[in-house]
Amino acid sequence: MKGNWLELELEKGIGDAISRTRFAPHSNNLLISSWDSSLRLYDVDASLLRLEAPSQAPLLDCCFQDDAVAFTAASDGRIRRYDLHLGLIDTVGSHDDIATCIGYSNETCQLITSGFDKKLLLWDIHMKKASSCLRNLDAEVDSMCVCGFNLTVAIGASVHVYDLRNFDKPVQLKEACNGTQLRCVSSVPYAEGFAVGSVDGRVALRISFSSSNDIGYVFRCHPKSKDGRHYLVSVNDIAFSPLVSGAFVTGDNEGYVTIWDAGSRKRLVELPKYPNSVASLSYNHVGQFLAVASSYTYQEANEIEEPPRVFIHKVDSFDIGSTSAGSITMSDEEHHFESKADAGASKTFPQQAGTIRKNGYIVIKNRPCKVVEVSTSKTGKHGHAKCHFVGIDIFTGKKLEDIVPSSHNCDVPHVNRTDYQLIDISEDGFVSLLTETGGTKDDLRLPTDENLLSQVTDQGKDLVVTVMSSMGEEQICALKDIGPK
Repeated sequence: MKGNWLELELEKGIGDAISRTRFAPHSNNLLISSWDSSLRLYDVDASLLRLEAPSQAPLLDCCFQDDAVAFTAASDGRIRRYDLHLGLIDTVGSHDDIATCIGYSNETCQLITSGFDKKLLLWDIHMKKASSCLRNLDAEVDSMCVCGFNLTVAIGASVHVYDLRNFDKPVQLKEACNGTQLRCVSSVPYAEGFAVGSVDGRVALRISFSSSNDIGYVFRCHPKSKDGRHYLVSVNDIAFSPLVSGAFVTGDNEGYVTIWDAGSRKRLVELPKYPNSVASLSYNHVGQFLAVASSYTYQEANEIEEPPRVFIHKVDSFDIGSTSAGSITMSDEEHHFESKADAGASKTFPQQAGTIRKNGYIVIKNRPCKVVEVSTSKTGKHGHAKCHFVGIDIFTGKKLEDIVPSSHNCDVPHVNRTDYQLIDISEDGFVSLLTETGGTKDDLRLPTDENLLSQVTDQGKDLVVTVMSSMGEEQICALKDIGPK
């Protein structure tokens, strides 16, 4: 190891983008899955490639069961099991479409997978023929993390948390980054909670402790530029340190890796920029080593397809344990944290057209729309595949359409919803709403929807109204009866 880091030396190299790196549960063996269809096992202590197992399809995710057995999810929909000592491979089962995410729970001895078929599958791999428990979803899973009895899933802009002992419905459902598309999710290993990274460079933390010192906030991983704009760079992965409680690391699409302290809201260490995007991060079981996969990620049309590389950092040499939650917090501008009110200041963020799904949001003809239909044409000889979007204006209900190359970026609106108690209605059709700070909001008109209008003007009830806001517009979109006046 050169000082406090080394680069894995792979004789043949990795032939395509890295999808995931994972350290083994009880050793310093590193699992690497790749789009070149091979699973690799690298012994970091011995600086030796222990296994290279090719398969028939690109591998999109991988995980360990224990130090001797691993699993992969592949683009052919198959879930494969690997005996890492004997080099044997067998198929556990398959999804009806591309399998995208995979994780294993030691507590329930279950394998959990997701795919483009919009299904979550739980596999009992101790059965001679693995059986699965199915949960159908409304959309594709963007990221997934298994920790203990909890399964945390990012879908669009929402986070769903399931208890694997009772898989009927999520125990939590949260919109983490004010309507922004999520890219990655990571569970907190020492408490109830999670961190998610978004495509516009924000991280949202939600951590619940047995005491009352819960943590919940959103921050940007980069400072504003000189013109006051934010850098909109996707956060591709997040990993929590097993060594230092509260320390976690983020990696983004520009090649930056940063270690943070959740309690004190401090940036602890920023590593030198990597030669390519950070595709995956993984701590070893004691938190001594951090694996960083530097690889193109197929997120941008103009990515430089340089050979992927894997770096190992000796993290304990950074002395990150010296920061505690009681230390003095730096200013917001220094460590790039922002208040919840500022988190949605930008009206839109960029997202690749090919990743926008039905029930998501998109800007069409400068209007914020909800996607009700999306179809993709096949790639032609001389151009990109094209996405045809049909959207409904979220304020006017008007139908709008657009066609965009799948590899190009589209503008996606930030869509926020806020609840207010209705206080009064003026004669000129404006409502007076009570804000959470005790003030009033008096700049909204009555809704034009006849059903909502009749309920709002019912003077015999106390009402809470939900105000939807996006791209500088606001409108009452729902209401809730909280009892008689």
